[in-house]
Amino acid sequence: MASNADPTHDPAHATPVGERTRITLLRGTDTIGGNLILVDYGRDRIVFDFGCVYDPASGSTPQDLPGLVASGVVPYLPGVFDRDVPVPGHAWRDEDRDHVAVFVSHAHLDHSAMINLIDPAVPLYMMEDTRRLVRAMNAAGGFCLPAGARHDGWDHTRPIIGVPAGGQVTVGSIRVMLMPVDHDAYGAAGFRIDTPDAAIAYTGDLRFHGWHGGDSMAFLAANRGVDALIMEGVSISFREPGEPAVEPETSEADVLRELVGLVEANPGRQITFDYYPTDVERVRHLIAFSPRRIVLTSRSASVLAAVTGEQAYYYRLPGERTVDTLDPGMEVDIERLIADHHDYCWQLDARAQDRVFDRLASGGLHLHTGALPLGDFDPAYEPFMQRFADHGIQPYDVNCSGHAYVEQAVGIIDMVRPRTLIPVHGERPGRYHNPYGSTVIPRPGMIVEP
Repeated sequence: MASNADPTHDPAHATPVGERTRITLLRGTDTIGGNLILVDYGRDRIVFDFGCVYDPASGSTPQDLPGLVASGVVPYLPGVFDRDVPVPGHAWRDEDRDHVAVFVSHAHLDHSAMINLIDPAVPLYMMEDTRRLVRAMNAAGGFCLPAGARHDGWDHTRPIIGVPAGGQVTVGSIRVMLMPVDHDAYGAAGFRIDTPDAAIAYTGDLRFHGWHGGDSMAFLAANRGVDALIMEGVSISFREPGEPAVEPETSEADVLRELVGLVEANPGRQITFDYYPTDVERVRHLIAFSPRRIVLTSRSASVLAAVTGEQAYYYRLPGERTVDTLDPGMEVDIERLIADHHDYCWQLDARAQDRVFDRLASGGLHLHTGALPLGDFDPAYEPFMQRFADHGIQPYDVNCSGHAYVEQAVGIIDMVRPRTLIPVHGERPGRYHNPYGSTVIPRPGMIVEP
C-alpha cells in the first residue's frame, strides 16, 4: 500500500509511526541518483543512501547543509542530520526513536556525498571495501561534502563502520545484511532488510557485465520472493524494453580488450588515459594486461594502495609532496613521461591537464575511460574532447555502463519476483512492470507499507 505525503513537510511527522514497516521515498524517485530512503518499524529507523543527484547540466550543488535544504536538494531530517549545524526554519530533535542508523551502498557521490552531514551520534555503515575507498578518496577532502561543524577526532571524513561482505547489522528491530554486487565502484553492496513484518531488498546500483557479475546474481537469488524490491533504473531511463540499443552493450572485458588493443596498435605515439579512481577493478586489469607500463597519478596510486594493498607506478606533478604510503622505487619522473612515445601509458587527470596539457606531444592518443565528464549529457564533454583534437591528440571514449542493461534490468524482476516493486534511481519508473505483484510509481515523500 502506498500513499503520497507532502514532501515540504517534515517526513518523520507526516503520519504517526506505528508498529508496521514503512518505506518513505524522499529523493531519487524520478532522478538518476540521489537516493534518500527511510525504513521505519516502530521506534527504529534506517536511512539509505546519502548522496546528491548528479546532474552536470543543472549547475553547481550547494556545499553546505543549509544550502542543500533551502534549494530542495534534500529535505531536512531531524535526528539524522548534524545537530550542530543550524538550518533556518528547522529544529533538531531526537525524534522519539530508540535506534537510527545510516547505510551507504557504494562510493559514488550520488550515494555518499553527504555523509559528513550526519550527526556524530548516528552510526554510518558501509561494506569494508567501500569504507576504505571513501576514506582514501576523501583523504585530503574535496570528495565528500565538508562537515558543517567541528567534531573532535574527525579528519576530512566522519567515522564509518565497515561491515564484511555478507555481514549483518542490527538496528533495534531492523536487521540489514550487506551483500556484494557488481558495479563500477569497488566494494558496491545491495541490502537485504528484514523487519518483524517485511523483507525488503535494495539493489543499490548493480550490473552483470563487470568482473563480479556472479555477485549480483547471488544477491538477487538470496532475495527471491521479498515483500518489496527497491530497484535502480538507470538504463531503462533511456530505452524502452524491446527497443533496439542505440549503442553496443559492452562489458568490462570488452573495455579492457579495446584499451589494450589501442595501446598495441599505436607504437611510437604518446598515450595518456584517465579513469574514475573508484573504478579500482578497471585499472587493476589495465595494469595487468597493458603492453605498456601503466603509470597513475600519486593520488590514484594512493587510492589503489589504500583499498587493495597493491602498489602501482606513479608520478607527481611539480610541487606535489611525497606520499608516504607509496613505494618510492615505483615513482616515474613526470619529465620522462612527457618525453615518452614508447614505454608508458600514463594517467592524465584533471589536475595534470591543468598543469601539463600544453606540453603533450601532437599526434598522441588519449583514452577517456569512465572519467569525468562522463558523456555528451554533460555540457563539458564536447569541449573536453575537442581540446584534445585541437592539440592534435586523438581522443577515444572507451567505457561501459555501470548499470544492468535494459533487458537484464527487466530480468531482475523475474529473478526476484517481489510482491511489491519500487523503481528508483531512474527517470522512467513507469516503464517497469511487475507480473508478480504491484508496481509503485514513486514520488518524493511517498510512503509505502509493503
